[in-house]
Amino acid sequence: MKLVTTLLMLALTGGFVASTGHAAESEFFAQRGAVSTPVYSSYERRAYYAPMSDGVRLAVTVYTPSNGPVVDKFPVLLWYLPGHRESIDIASGRVTSVYSEQELRYFTSRGYALAVAEMRGSGASFGYRELDRGPQIGKDGKQLVDWIAAQSWCSGAVGMVGASYQGFSQYATAAEQPKALRAIFPEIAGFDDYTSMFHPGGIANVSLSEFAAASIVRDDHNYYQPSEARPRYPSAPVVDEDGDGQLVDEIPVDKDGNGTFLNDGEPTYSDGQSREHLYFMATRDHLRNSNLTVEALAAAPFRDSAVGGTTYTYQDIDPGQRPLRIAAAGIAVYTRGGWFDYHARDNTLWHATLSGHTPTRLMMAPTGHGGFPGGAEEIYRAGPYFKLFGDTTTRTTLNAEKLRFFDHYLRGINNGFDKLPPVLIYVMGSGWRAEHEWPLARQVMTNFYFNARGALARQPSVRGTDRYQVDITADSRSRGANRWNYGISAATSPMNFTESDRKRQTYTTEPVSADMEVTGHPLLTLQLSSTAANADLFVYLEDVTPEGEVLLVSEGQLRTNYPRVYPIQEILGVPESTLKVRPELPWPGFRASDYVADVFKDGQPRTFTLDLMPTSWVFKAGHRIRVAIAGADFPSFSLHPALSRNGNQTPVWTIYRGDSSSRVTLPVIPVRR
Repeated sequence: MKLVTTLLMLALTGGFVASTGHAAESEFFAQRGAVSTPVYSSYERRAYYAPMSDGVRLAVTVYTPSNGPVVDKFPVLLWYLPGHRESIDIASGRVTSVYSEQELRYFTSRGYALAVAEMRGSGASFGYRELDRGPQIGKDGKQLVDWIAAQSWCSGAVGMVGASYQGFSQYATAAEQPKALRAIFPEIAGFDDYTSMFHPGGIANVSLSEFAAASIVRDDHNYYQPSEARPRYPSAPVVDEDGDGQLVDEIPVDKDGNGTFLNDGEPTYSDGQSREHLYFMATRDHLRNSNLTVEALAAAPFRDSAVGGTTYTYQDIDPGQRPLRIAAAGIAVYTRGGWFDYHARDNTLWHATLSGHTPTRLMMAPTGHGGFPGGAEEIYRAGPYFKLFGDTTTRTTLNAEKLRFFDHYLRGINNGFDKLPPVLIYVMGSGWRAEHEWPLARQVMTNFYFNARGALARQPSVRGTDRYQVDITADSRSRGANRWNYGISAATSPMNFTESDRKRQTYTTEPVSADMEVTGHPLLTLQLSSTAANADLFVYLEDVTPEGEVLLVSEGQLRTNYPRVYPIQEILGVPESTLKVRPELPWPGFRASDYVADVFKDGQPRTFTLDLMPTSWVFKAGHRIRVAIAGADFPSFSLHPALSRNGNQTPVWTIYRGDSSSRVTLPVIPVRR
């Protein structure tokens, strides 16, 4: 049966659809407290260059409330990003902010000034990035916050917003402890980017790196490519050098029409006037940016590898001492993640690690690397899961949650927000729910054992083995989309593994007799040997519907050359930190010294332990739980360098099962009576 038919049947029978409905969702969020009301009817725009201590100038645009109460100073929400704070269409001269018009009006009408700044090496800013995601980003961020706090339109209280890289920039800035920074709201951002973005499980993530690096370069070079599937416009200039009230003529003419003016020699302009060439010189600086390309990442395979021709390692960049320094500064942190995002684990690590040290909150939604429905941005779409579960939460709902947070921590409004449970999760198959901690204290870690004939059961059977011939064409993409290539955010249907499971070794339960909620971090223990000396391990937790459709719930991976498990505390690289990393998940280290070459060369089985991405999913009565195992996920991940894609022989694995040797451990949430 086709997936669309199955989903229709599930909608009619309640198989997956949440029982909350629009009214219940509205009521749930309304119970989280009132939001401040609009008092301003419009806003004013100004553009500036903010000076850094080394002479580099960063482009900043500020939107301040107008047509309302006479107030000179406002709390400021800063969006600090690579890319463009504003884009300009050369054909029309129209300037479009990275903030949607709805967001601009929502927050300025309630008395917030919004600032958006381009990092050095980006947009209309000067300078270059010695290393993408390097330490300079945080240092500049602190100076930027200090500059904002000193402006006549700022009340002295600054918060930060933004998703993905802009979430990273918030953590990096907060770790520098700028005095005016009171609260940050990072979304879908990393804790340890080595294991979530670049080398998950120690395996190079090719698809994400290819897309991200190419996109950043085109933005940094201010390409004009309006006819592409995703139209690309240059950043809006800061200074109107000729004073004619137009910004579009500050952009040099693209003489050869290839999308960039950087290869056209001495800059000329559409009006024929001479200039200081501010925009040209700023963009030319960006040619020196060091970007994390696929090649640069492949040359730095370990967590302690020097990256991008610098002396910095991944562990110097993330997370390092940032959690400790953010906690010491007392900055309030609200982390928003997505269950199908590659940063899902990171979001829970940030919250659980900071809990008890600084005000911290966590929201996990049914998104990929994207936002809520109803936004104007093209990159951050909502994905298919809100629709699958019948949820009508929108970006407006998320903005209201942000407003409650910033009203309390930036303006000191006693709105009761600090008294709410700090964890807000979307239970897929049930709806939104507030919790007091992560992981949930009431979880019951429940073993499901690999048994004979592909069975997955609560009780182990007699010991035995299964042989699996690795299929190096195994592919986790569903209709071209997966967690690792940004595809889920633009997908129109859930991740469906009905066909791809044929290339994997699977273990499946009998239909569950009653709804079973799994919320937390699933763990896998696998005893394995191989005819090849090396292997990559990919694991999927799946929901098999009564109609036989297979939907992804969670996943994890591990290069088996990292068989040891260390205390996850070592992820900080701080020997005597008083800040304890939570949750205590398996941590293979991923340093060069942790790498065991030819791990299977003696033919003996090895036991591996790894965590899967956190989830919150209800396996409905009549559905089955499945674990699927593969030795490749190509082309999203690089093949193990010891394997040849064109070889005539592929490895054969022996999976040991039937006792406690191989199992998945699920965080089952008991039914509340």
